[in-house]
Parts: sequence; C-alpha cells; structure tokens
Amino acid sequence: MNDQALKEWLAQAGFDVSEPLQIDGTIANATTPLMHAARLGQFDMLTMLLARGADPCLMNADSNGALWFACFAESEACALALIKAGAPLDTQNVNGATALIYCSSAGKTPLVHLLLEAGADTALMTLDDFTALELAANRDCLRLLKSARKVAHV
Repeated sequence: MNDQALKEWLAQAGFDVSEPLQIDGTIANATTPLMHAARLGQFDMLTMLLARGADPCLMNADSNGALWFACFAESEACALALIKAGAPLDTQNVNGATALIYCSSAGKTPLVHLLLEAGADTALMTLDDFTALELAANRDCLRLLKSARKVAHV
C-alpha cells in the first residue's frame, strides 16, 4: 500500500492526515490507527502501520491497546504481529482486565492459547478480583489456563 492509500484509509477513519503524517495520532477515545486496524482485524494495514513506526504500546482512554483490539476482532494474525512487535501482554484496562482475561471470559480459545504461549500472566485480577481462570467461558479455556497455572507453579 502506498502513502496515498494509507492517507485515504486514515481519513476515512477520521484521523488527521495533514503533513507531517502522525502515525500515532488519535481519534475518539484516544484510539490510534494501529488500534483501529487491530479492531477491524485488518492485518495488512496493521503490519504497514507497524512497519512505519506505529507504537504497539500505546493505550486508549480505557487503557486498552492494539493487542486488546486484535483479540476483540478475533484476529490471531494481528495479535501475533503485535506480540512480535512488543505490544505489552499484561496491561490492565480501567476494569483491571487484561487481554487474557478478556479472551478467557469471551471463550476465545485460540487467542487464550496464543497469549499463554507468549507468556501472559495468569495471576492478574480484575478490579472485582477475578482471574482469567475464574472467568473462563468454556472448558477449553479452563483447561488451557489450568495447565498454564500448573506449569507456572512447577
């Protein structure tokens, strides 16, 4: 994708496209272009933004980052690209939930597996004192988290 196509995509999403282009500029709720691409599961755009220096560590106003949004979109490809780019695994949003807690509570088993393989912390708790294990929405998530907990205690 060329610069013009990137500018058109950014403008369509409501980002400022004046020069110099702000790759980490924000729209509503402090959403960056990288977060927006992740939320839409747009792997090609996400990788282009990362290649152009988009910061995978930024958080929106709710303290959710691009990794959270990739998980929301159920995009394993986006989540993996963000993890490889250094997106933090264990940031907690305004409710204390991490991407792992969210994925577990939503029954997103492949993403739970991906996050555990990357080293996500299973001991973190929401503000209501629930872990990803306690909020597991299905047996597969429950089994993955139990296995990860056993390995962590060995």
